[in-house]
Amino acid sequence: MAEEILKMIDITKRFSGVTALCQVQFSCNKGEVHVLAGENGAGKSTILKMLAGIHQPDEGKIYFHGREICLKSPEHAQKMGIAMVFQELTLVGEMTVAENIYLNQEPVTKFGRVDKKEIRKRISSIMEKYEIHIDPDATVNTLPVAQQQMAEILKILVRDPELIILDEPTSALAKKEVKQLQKIMENLVKAGKTIIFISHRMEEVFELGDRITVFKDGTYIGTCNIKDITEEDLIRMMVGRSLENIFPPPICQVDRSQLVFEVQELSDFKNKLNEISFQVYKGEILGISGLQGHGQTELLNSISGLYRLKKGTFKINGEEVSVKHAGQAIEKGIALVPADRKSQGLMLELSCRHNLAVSSLKKRMKGFFIDRRAERDFTKDMVSRLSIKMENPELPVSSLSGGNQQKVVLGKELATEPKVILFDEPTRGIDVEAKREFYLIMHQLAAQGVAVIMNSSDMMEVMGMSSRVLVMYEGRISGILEKEELSEELLMQMAMGIERRKKEDGE
Repeated sequence: MAEEILKMIDITKRFSGVTALCQVQFSCNKGEVHVLAGENGAGKSTILKMLAGIHQPDEGKIYFHGREICLKSPEHAQKMGIAMVFQELTLVGEMTVAENIYLNQEPVTKFGRVDKKEIRKRISSIMEKYEIHIDPDATVNTLPVAQQQMAEILKILVRDPELIILDEPTSALAKKEVKQLQKIMENLVKAGKTIIFISHRMEEVFELGDRITVFKDGTYIGTCNIKDITEEDLIRMMVGRSLENIFPPPICQVDRSQLVFEVQELSDFKNKLNEISFQVYKGEILGISGLQGHGQTELLNSISGLYRLKKGTFKINGEEVSVKHAGQAIEKGIALVPADRKSQGLMLELSCRHNLAVSSLKKRMKGFFIDRRAERDFTKDMVSRLSIKMENPELPVSSLSGGNQQKVVLGKELATEPKVILFDEPTRGIDVEAKREFYLIMHQLAAQGVAVIMNSSDMMEVMGMSSRVLVMYEGRISGILEKEELSEELLMQMAMGIERRKKEDGE
């Protein structure tokens, strides 16, 4: 029999009268990877924050190693042997990796100084044990996201926890980096650690997990062995019904006689983009694909006025438009749904109403004043239109689940009535049902004549949603594929520059 390390019984938690969890059960065994699944708002983050000592249950009991515990703070949880790697990075960008790892717990010499030699020794030992390779002297904000994620994991491993919570650790990682994380998780399990893991990527759930527990609307649905269920079974448990098609079909056919948006010879000062040209037609979703760091995000940021261009022109419905900054892009009808909703798309401490309304304030102005009634009506309409789940639009947007926060970002941009809308990793960190809702909205916008451009690191999403796919390699377009030409193999060849090199070599 497996040893039960954690048991949570009849856990209930309320926030401002709203029940986030209602008498849920959860347990995990020593040395397993236990996946926690459910839609955004199902209660996953709430129960994990209880284990991390951030929240305390209103009702119910928590047992760790068979002993009832009350986790009063994150520091208390870490002393008990429970640590959490959050979805949002908590590192200080201006400090080195080593300084971040031992922040507020630095070993000191007998003279009271920080013992840098001992810090290096301890970090090297942990990195060797778990096969994590990163420069401890590197400044965090100079590192790619994948290495920052590894630094976050190192930060908790030096405390030698027994139970490790990984909340969406792969959401910003490419496939190669996910494999590296998988190896680290395997080494942790071999060392007798227990992992609670959250991911909205189905393939990771089935590759990495041993058992899975599903929550829905704050209630416990069930626990299964991963090997005993299928993707269809899991989706049915999560959303309460079967999803025949994750990717809905287009609403209309692409009309190649109606050119909506055109980019010509776009290049930037940082040499991240070189001579980019493409077109988007009515009814079309143009997908952008490529390996991480080859200019996809820079392309969308340049179109939306966030990056200065060295040269290049844009045409919307045949009319050339000038975009020198983000405000001008919005005025011309270009909207961006950014990859990082928390740092780029939302003002987390302001209300949901304020976040939804901020980009389109001028539409509800009377002279120098905002028409509050019109703003309330607008908010109510957008919440209904996008099915945003919220208790009160006056609550901070930070109180919403990830999927509903993403809908607020989308609603804010839709309120500007864009002619071109750019989606950068639009479904990162949101559940399968919310993804489908996003996909339907994208098809609706395309059918209405809005130019829809989507960058995604999820190859299946790119293939499932795109009418055509523009593939990038080293800041250039290595190819554009029609729907019927799409295959994982060909996309990967183009993303690695293989097809382009063949053409250059005359093959």
